[in-house]
Amino acid sequence: MITAPQPVVLVVDDDPKNIKLMRAVLGSAGYHVLFAADGLIALQIAREAHPDLILLDVMMPGMDGYAVCSCLKEDEVTRDIPVIFLSARDDVEAESHGFELGGADYITKPILLPVLLARVKTHLNLYQHRRSLEGMFRDVMEFAPDAFILADPHGEIVQVNAQAENLFGYSREELAGMHIELLTPNWPGNRLANNQSRQPYELIAETGVPCVRKDGSEFPADINVSPMKTNRGKLFMSVVRNVSERQKAEKALKKSRQSLRELAARSEARREAEKKHIAREVHDELGQVLTALRMDLSLLQMRFGTLDAGLEKKVLNMKTLVDRAIEGVRNVAGNLRPIGLDLGLISSLNCQCDEFALRFKVPCLFKTSGEIVNLAEERSIVLYRIVQESLTNITRYAQATQVVVKLEFTQSELKLTVQDNGCGFDLDASSQKKSFGLLGMQERAIALNGRMDIVSARGHGTQIQVTIPLLDAPEIERK
Repeated sequence: MITAPQPVVLVVDDDPKNIKLMRAVLGSAGYHVLFAADGLIALQIAREAHPDLILLDVMMPGMDGYAVCSCLKEDEVTRDIPVIFLSARDDVEAESHGFELGGADYITKPILLPVLLARVKTHLNLYQHRRSLEGMFRDVMEFAPDAFILADPHGEIVQVNAQAENLFGYSREELAGMHIELLTPNWPGNRLANNQSRQPYELIAETGVPCVRKDGSEFPADINVSPMKTNRGKLFMSVVRNVSERQKAEKALKKSRQSLRELAARSEARREAEKKHIAREVHDELGQVLTALRMDLSLLQMRFGTLDAGLEKKVLNMKTLVDRAIEGVRNVAGNLRPIGLDLGLISSLNCQCDEFALRFKVPCLFKTSGEIVNLAEERSIVLYRIVQESLTNITRYAQATQVVVKLEFTQSELKLTVQDNGCGFDLDASSQKKSFGLLGMQERAIALNGRMDIVSARGHGTQIQVTIPLLDAPEIERK
């Protein structure tokens, strides 16, 4: 069975009686005890033996306990060793001074041995626990997939992990003492180091920060900087992640999305052109044939209707059928290509609102504001289709009793708003259901370099607002 090594306690005292007492008490408690009769010897033993705890008498000839503690805390080898002061002075000033120098505890004489043993045990446990945590932290830091760089407030590198060596191409020895701005000229930690942050434990995170390797090559990185309170004072941990591949993937994805949007826009433009062509063919060709047929029926009624009542009734029925066919042709042509668009967007939207109100018995008010601008046909069609889709959704889901469609013109942009007082809907739930109607409207807005904003809540109606720029539209003409 493997037993844990005895904790090592260094007792520093110039009184042989105290040393003898400490040897007996600490030895019987299972500690390995080292002794020093003056400060210089204590410093030498502490560096060589590196004890787990130091019991330090304050009042000693030559170098007193305060001076010894100060030297211990300035030495990188011994600064982590907990120090318990033993002193006959019980005033607050003496005790405070000991803690200011880095002492872990302060025990006044005469010493109560049970109290001494309890405090020694407590601080040894704390020391071992801290060393265990530090070891775990070093392991996590060493094997982390990101580069870890620990720097002081001046930006000088104190410690790095293996990934930092791999990422920047320097060895640990080269990185130690190097200024961190040689690796990342725009180090975000400067804001924390210069006390520009009011929050002492604020985390600064920046993306796309330029970094430089040893060979001079550059790469973008995400850098998170946070302050750390250590026995060396305040240090700053920088976590650096190379995002070169991620940025390439993001650019490729963005390019792919843009290509898909352009393809969708071209396909939509072709569909609108085909609809326009079919609408004109239906309206002009089929409409003319039906109109001619109705005229012939009217002529037939005039010539022979008075001679044969049965024939006249048949002709009237045929005229009714032709009228219904003509109305159907107009509806089909209108759905394929709104006739009002030939007169401009304002006229077509006005007609659309009137038709909606007449058909569904829901008031639909159309408003305009600002200096009206004539848009190119392609833009007008897109905006018309957005309103058309919005009104369709209102009839299907909103249960509204009032609808307002508004066009607002400014010098730089156009805002199209469709608002109802219906039941509204949950935006988050709608996004999870992948509402393709709303998605299609949004893509139409993006195709015009614009955006679409939706405001809705259950029981509070819905507002859809599309904003498109006018400055990039050379075809506009202000009235």
